[in-house]
Amino acid sequence: MKISFIIPVLNAQRHIQRCLKSIRAQDYPQEMVEIVVLDAGCSDSTIDIAEKFGAMVYPNPKRLAEYGLQVGIKNSTGDLLVIFAADNELATTGWLKTAASPFIEDKRCAAVWGALKSGEEDPPLNRYFELIQSDPMTFFMNRNLGLYLSDMKTVVSGDRYFFRVDPKRPLVWGANGLVLRKEFVAHIWAQEGYLGDNDAFQRMVEEGRNRVAYIPGLVTYHHHVGAVSDWIGKWKRNFLKHFLDKLETRNTNWVFAGNFRGRLVLWLLYSTIPLISGTHALYLGIRDRNRFWAYHPVLCFLQTSVYAYFIVTTPKGRETMLRIVRGRMRTLREA
Repeated sequence: MKISFIIPVLNAQRHIQRCLKSIRAQDYPQEMVEIVVLDAGCSDSTIDIAEKFGAMVYPNPKRLAEYGLQVGIKNSTGDLLVIFAADNELATTGWLKTAASPFIEDKRCAAVWGALKSGEEDPPLNRYFELIQSDPMTFFMNRNLGLYLSDMKTVVSGDRYFFRVDPKRPLVWGANGLVLRKEFVAHIWAQEGYLGDNDAFQRMVEEGRNRVAYIPGLVTYHHHVGAVSDWIGKWKRNFLKHFLDKLETRNTNWVFAGNFRGRLVLWLLYSTIPLISGTHALYLGIRDRNRFWAYHPVLCFLQTSVYAYFIVTTPKGRETMLRIVRGRMRTLREA
């Protein structure tokens, strides 16, 4: 199967060579590997490096990575799409063979996902990211993957888990190595306007393309954050530019599914009372014998603080919170 990597970039010279080198080092026919890079206006050497690795480069004038994905998927020719980032790196040379195998084995398989890990040279904070696989709030609010993996209906084939995703029990699978069957999602990404990566996955599932595979050994290094300030900057950007500004046109059913308001109340208590999150972090640290759980209560508190600040200080933030309190955000379509 031909595989296309879709990589939005903006001044990513720090990471892009490592990223592309890991793709070109794959034990997979390179004529069947396509790299599509979307340039949001790089002023450094990112594009020069990308072209040296044989990438096709297209402009992304709207700059946000999600718009870049739309351009990249439109111009890709692969059977499979890998939604990737410049700070991602394939952990093994057999990554593509492993990722393609579930699609070959099961023609109904729509998506494949693996584990995110921190590189050996990454700073300590990135080791904490590896533990939670996302951000603190998402880690707390969405634990559905663990439920699917322990479900009796899940089919285990070697190191692969096959299961069907219930749209009302969503997964937060969007980027950083997510592999999609293009014929199932190309029309979704072709829509006009902003489309978040998680939104696209949710819509695919809602359309009935809901059989997926999870492979713990399909490891992607995600060189995500180096300092607390990096994470705060990401939360600010995501909350303002991706959530509040685009909320009206997004499919956020993956956010508001189930008893969202109840879980949100629990999160607020958990994240703002250090005794609760700190005790939990201590338990997890002892259980896993991992000292990086010490970051957990601090990052939980900071994430809630960042979101609370913009909810209080922006009209859109206040309006959105009122809608959540009144129960008007849940828009899941009936089956």
